[in-house]
Amino acid sequence: METNSNTFDGRLIPCQALPPKGTIFGQSESMRGLWQIVERVAGASVPILVLGEKGTGKETLARFIHTCSPGSSAPFLKLGPSLPGRRAFDEVAFRVEPGDGERQQNFDGYTSNGRRSCTLFVDEVAEVTPGRQLELLQLIQGFRTFISSEGRDIPVTLRVIAASTYNLEREVAAGNFREDLFSFLSVVTLHLPPLRDRKADILQLANYFWQTFSERFGSRPPAPSSQLINHLQQHDWPGNLRELENVMRRYVVLGTEGLKSFRVAVPTPPNGNGVACSPHAVSLKEVTREATQALERKIILKTLQETQWNRRRTARVLNISYRALLYKIKAAGLLSERPDNAVRSHRKENSKPNHEAA
Repeated sequence: METNSNTFDGRLIPCQALPPKGTIFGQSESMRGLWQIVERVAGASVPILVLGEKGTGKETLARFIHTCSPGSSAPFLKLGPSLPGRRAFDEVAFRVEPGDGERQQNFDGYTSNGRRSCTLFVDEVAEVTPGRQLELLQLIQGFRTFISSEGRDIPVTLRVIAASTYNLEREVAAGNFREDLFSFLSVVTLHLPPLRDRKADILQLANYFWQTFSERFGSRPPAPSSQLINHLQQHDWPGNLRELENVMRRYVVLGTEGLKSFRVAVPTPPNGNGVACSPHAVSLKEVTREATQALERKIILKTLQETQWNRRRTARVLNISYRALLYKIKAAGLLSERPDNAVRSHRKENSKPNHEAA
């Protein structure tokens, strides 16, 4: 697709459920102070700069501000250096690509002055290359227009929220970031504290993630115990909210077994409701792999029970080969789950000729 120097390459973010306001801002003093500022600026169309470490929830805060603004029904447009399927900042032109019909319809809404309204969220704005910073500044100041993928000019009213993990004043001093762009973006600057500085909020956050993932995965492990919360509060959380989210996802899917690689050691009490953990960091790749295996095991077991452990029927229902199912049953240790009356069915099933392909 041919691009233009005055188009905008971004993404219209579909509506997603946000945590409740009380969960986002919690009870810690630093977050209560942040809420007081957000409450005052959310309704004003002024640029906002959100600073914080990775994983502190900068995009979540930006989306919350968007929902509190007068243009909350307008699109939330995200520009970032690492969007899946996108190129880097310095390789793209500015182009609006609305996506599916529903989002196109939403984008076609006009404000009272005849201009379309949207929130532009610029993620990791410090990574915009110097050659593109001027174009971004002109776009958000209104000196450039959006151009649709069909080539139509789109006059817009932008609510700009930028986020960064970098010290932008230092980047300006080093000549890596335009001073005029920094001045424009930092009309209001919000500092998101790291999770280690808001440990009073861990109880509420852990319970929120526990409830969210329990509903998503159809699993209901015991609610986080006071002992587990106590040990979570002793952790320094270098990955911030993202790390806590991954830990709770793992707990919901795998139970206490899923916390064995969590670096804070949690002794197991006599009643067995605690968490035994070893001092290793959480690996997102490992979390995903184990969560997938646990979900697959759960689906296979449920299907076996529904077919009364007829493995050939189960393989057909799951649309996998018979041999693949046998391998997965053995790898997941599901044979121990088989009831006694299924053993006879298993022998009868094995007495039939096997005509299935490998």
